Amino acid sequence: MNRMINSFRKYIRNTSGTIVVMFAIMAPIIVGSAGMALDFAHAYLVQQRLSQAIDAAALAATAQATDEGTIEQKVKDFFEANYPEEKLGATFEPIVVVEGNQVKVTGRAEYLTFFLSIIGIHEILVEAETTVQREVQGIEVVLVLDNTGSMATENDEGIENIEALKIASRNFISTLFENTSNPETVKIGMVPYSNSVRIGRYGLGKNPDNTVYGNGDVFVNLPAGISYTTSHNSSSGWYGCVVEHKQTNYNAAATHVAGSAGQLWRTGSGTGCNTADKCRGHGWAPGSNTNDPYDYDVLDNYEGKWDIYMYGRVIPNGDECDDIDSGSYDYSNSRCSNCTGSGGNCNSTYCYCMVGTSGNADDGPNTGCPYAYVMPLTSDLEALNDRIDEMRPDGNTLGNIGMAWGYRLISPEAPFEEGAPWDNPYWRKVVVMMTDGDNTENSYYSSYWFTNKNNMSVTKFNTRFSETCEAMKEQGIIVYTVTFNYEDEDGDPVISENTRDYYRNCASSPDQYYDAPTQEELIDVFEQISRELSNLHITG
Repeated sequence: MNRMINSFRKYIRNTSGTIVVMFAIMAPIIVGSAGMALDFAHAYLVQQRLSQAIDAAALAATAQATDEGTIEQKVKDFFEANYPEEKLGATFEPIVVVEGNQVKVTGRAEYLTFFLSIIGIHEILVEAETTVQREVQGIEVVLVLDNTGSMATENDEGIENIEALKIASRNFISTLFENTSNPETVKIGMVPYSNSVRIGRYGLGKNPDNTVYGNGDVFVNLPAGISYTTSHNSSSGWYGCVVEHKQTNYNAAATHVAGSAGQLWRTGSGTGCNTADKCRGHGWAPGSNTNDPYDYDVLDNYEGKWDIYMYGRVIPNGDECDDIDSGSYDYSNSRCSNCTGSGGNCNSTYCYCMVGTSGNADDGPNTGCPYAYVMPLTSDLEALNDRIDEMRPDGNTLGNIGMAWGYRLISPEAPFEEGAPWDNPYWRKVVVMMTDGDNTENSYYSSYWFTNKNNMSVTKFNTRFSETCEAMKEQGIIVYTVTFNYEDEDGDPVISENTRDYYRNCASSPDQYYDAPTQEELIDVFEQISRELSNLHITG
């Protein structure tokens, strides 16, 4: 046994040098193998990061542009802003190829090795690619369109601006429907606006053809004695526009003052507005000069009911309707609540005088109310074109009110409920807002009730427009804005730089704001936006 142990010890002494030599030979291989594994693991991680980044960049770029050069630049810009070299772990150079409705983005990154450089491998090339199919699918768009009186302006060929807007709108909706295999995945709504927005029969739970709309819910107060009319120059009928809701002192049980066309509501007994404190049953108070519906005119937080729009004036006790400085308009005791005598002498604390007509279709109690209805979200191309045909210029510019109703149309909540839920990942929501002028305040009446009874101004209109824009963007709505900034007869732009700034800031990004100085460019802008509005999905 001792001899065997001594022999083993002798063997160890004689071979120890050999083992050291073998380990010295094998060490670089062992270390290199471990290092190789680490380098390849890091390279794989870079490849995964690159793949995810390319997917995000391709979707972001293709959603905002159509031509190959712009898409490529936007991919680069996206990476510079969101995936700098130190975050991605490698340098990156994208390759963009646009073929028809497909956009292919390939990325190659050079990963600099740590351990493999020992054996002469200094970099590993990793690749990733994605293909984005630009196809309209699951998109809701509301067009908020200026229908004000200035849209009657003609170009050098004698074509009214409203006609160019009609062409632009028809092309817009046609492009969206032509680029989808399933029209039901495209829903478009419209909000023609001026002094107000025409809700029309929808507010009475009816479609324009008088069939039941939705569940038949009524969200407009149509008082006794007033009937709905389809005639814009009706001398007494309600054409469909509404006044913004004022919550303060609103009482749903208030009584409509006879002859006031839904403009005066009182609480308590009696027939007229005999005391100021009782004559504010629906919020708007004739005894106040500072009426303000904020923030119900900004946010989508009210489901109705709204009071009807009927152009006129409120006068105090003793004043006469005939004395109103009205130009060609007709005010008389026959159009006045609680008025007596040949001149229409107010026989109450406050009376309402409805404006008459003078043979002009734009005059009367519907002055400033757009000719065209709103169009709730629909996939009916023919119905959309019919609504576009109805647009005519009339009234002042209250773009903030148009935008507020655009918000209400695209919302899934009442009064219009065609919109997909806010959290539905399969639908995109978009609003395209267009104007041809600065916000203006009508001298007598608008969505803000009687001008001498509210506390409004152009500055407030602009500020509230911005608030509505921000609220919409916070909800995930993509906002495009267009200023139709043609030159007036003196060669000056019709839209101030201040208004352009409001519209520029309203858009979801600087690339989604457009300024169109001619009819041709307005048409081109709408076509470009329609091409960009695609619900994108990754196919590879």
